[in-house]
Formats: sequence, structure tokens, C-alpha cells
Amino acid sequence: MGILIISHNEDQSTCNVIGWIRHYNKSYHRINCQPSVEIHSMEIADQCRMLLRVGDQEIDINEIEAFWHRNGHITIDFPATLISDDFPYKKDLFSHFRNEKRKTSEYLHHQFRKKKSLGNYFQADLNKLIALEQARALSIPVPPTLVTTSKKTLVSFLTKYGKAICKPISDALMLTDIDEGTVAYYTNVLTDENVNSLGDHFPLSLFQQRIIKKYELRIFYLDGEFYSMAIFSQSDEQTMVDFRKYNHRKPNRTVPYSLPPDIQDKLRQLMKQLDLNIGSIDMAVTPENEYVFFEVNPVGQFGMTSFPCNYYLEKKIAQYLAQTI
Repeated sequence: MGILIISHNEDQSTCNVIGWIRHYNKSYHRINCQPSVEIHSMEIADQCRMLLRVGDQEIDINEIEAFWHRNGHITIDFPATLISDDFPYKKDLFSHFRNEKRKTSEYLHHQFRKKKSLGNYFQADLNKLIALEQARALSIPVPPTLVTTSKKTLVSFLTKYGKAICKPISDALMLTDIDEGTVAYYTNVLTDENVNSLGDHFPLSLFQQRIIKKYELRIFYLDGEFYSMAIFSQSDEQTMVDFRKYNHRKPNRTVPYSLPPDIQDKLRQLMKQLDLNIGSIDMAVTPENEYVFFEVNPVGQFGMTSFPCNYYLEKKIAQYLAQTI
């Protein structure tokens, strides 16, 4: 069987890695969120044995040599027709079956992680606040951060720290309209007008002191090694606060970057504590040359670092999975 990959249908980075896996003549199977996976059998007795069926292909978990959780999840098949429409407890039964599938999926990923593996399904939706707290405990500078629903508390925070930005506690909000397309909400500077327009209380929100940046860093972490890129985003007002507001007409200059050894050591400790052996880390360097940690995305894009810096990360991931390093 060789290598098993869990991903999304549209993830191009997975396709690029698979190209290298083929180059190394390794067999692989890619499971996307669709189609559904049928559990043929799972046996926990003298030995653990699991057989999955995806379409017309059967997968024996014991034959998997390496595993990569790129993103997404396994969708376990359940024939809804087993429950008649007039069954009085249909809603409750569906809820129960969802929990059954969730626990089964968790067990599958538990077994996958016993292989030579990259990624962690259980940490894919990493809590930003936990990451900030753990980074701070390792003496990695982080922006002063506030989560509140109170205007009074926010005003006190602004009085103490000056300008602040507002960002999601979870993932960035994406709104999709059939006619207008997709609208993405990025990190934004909080203005006096924004604050004045708030009521005494508002939905739970995350605020951070605005960090003045000399340049930003996108760091790809792979099995103890760092592949870093400096992004000179501060000369363009469009990308100054959030470099993801790409200026396609005048892209930011990007260059390969070497992290200081002490920063590397602390980030390795952080990734180990977060139980991650792969991920994209966002940091910035201030005019005083202080390295400030913002967040880590366990399933972040790495093509934006790989191609401009000639890191060939797709090849390195394939080498790790193919065990040819």
C-alpha cells in the first residue's frame, strides 16, 4: 500500500507532493473528504486489523508504511436509508450515529499516527490562545492579547498598549455569496471610530497590541527543521497590517531567511509541546530586532514559501514519507 494521505480535493500542494512520491516509485492512496469511506471491518483482538473501502479499492491499514494528514478528515459512510422517515426518534438516532462515526474516525487517526507520519489530526484545529500561552511560557515574545465582550475593558487595554488590531479567535471568516463571490475578513487595525461605534457589550472578540514590524516571517517547520521566508510587507499600505491582503499588481519582496539559533530552539520546543511535526509559523521582526510570535497553522499553505525561496518543500515532504532521506 505504501503511503496514505488525507487531504481536500482542491489542495494543489498535495498534488505537488504526490508528483514527487511517484518520482520515488512509492505506492500511495489519497483520501479526500469526499467520497465517503466505508469501514469494512475493524478488529481488536490478538492483533489490530482494519480494512477500509474507498470506491472499489480496499485499504488494509496494516499495509500502510507512512501517513500524512495534510488537512480535512475522513468521511465515514452511513446509509441514511436504514432509518425510515416515519421513525419517531430519527433526529436522536442521527445524532447518535454522528457520534459513532466521529469516535471511529478518531480511532483510525490514532492508528495512523503509529506509522511514520506527518501532521496531527487531533491538533489540526489548533487553539490560537493555547499556542500564544505556550509560546510565552517558553520566553518567545507574543503581542499583549485581550479577549473580551466589554467596551470598558477594551478601552483600558487601548489606554495601556496604544493601537490594537482585531482578529478572529478561530479561523478567518469567509462569507460566500452566489452573486458576489467570496468575501474574506482579515486582521485589521482598530480605529477610534470603530471603538466609539461599539455598544457597552459586543460579541466575544480578540484584540492584540499592534506590533510595528520591520518585516514579517513565514516559517515552515518540518520534522525539526525550519524553512523561513522574510516578507517585506511594510512598504505597501495594503499589506502592512496583514500580508495576506496580497497586492497582485505589486507583490511584496520575499527572500529566504535564517532564524537565529535561540529562536529555532524555542520554536522546536513549542512545536514539540503542541505535538506537531509540521506546520506554518507566523512571526514578525520589530525595528528593535525582537522576534514576535503570532500563531502556528498546523495545516497552513507552504507553496508560498517553497517556490519563492527554492526550498522544494514538496520534495522534502515526499522524501520524509518515502523514507528516502
